[in-house]
Amino acid sequence: MRDIKKLIGLKIKSYRKQRNLSQDSFCSIINLEQKNLSRIENGLALPDTQTLCSLIENTDMEPNYLLGFLNKKGNNYSSTDFEILELLIKLPEDTKQHLKSFLESYKK
Repeated sequence: MRDIKKLIGLKIKSYRKQRNLSQDSFCSIINLEQKNLSRIENGLALPDTQTLCSLIENTDMEPNYLLGFLNKKGNNYSSTDFEILELLIKLPEDTKQHLKSFLESYKK
């Protein structure tokens, strides 16, 4: 369950940061207290049903993006996977694009 919390939290945090929103401003959009958003983004809590609905209704976040990984069987995310994801989220957008291009060329 910890990995699910961590992954959902990272997706929400990434979404918020890509839009240059502070936690406070994002909370006003989704009608959530900042302390609860912090707990979710840090993988300490799952968003409740009301928060999930608010995320979907008040942002352009797709449910499949947010929860789609739950349908994939056999995916066991390691702590290293989450550490890499956290590092990637912190990169500047242009660096992410370069890294994406590099990785795409590498898999060919």
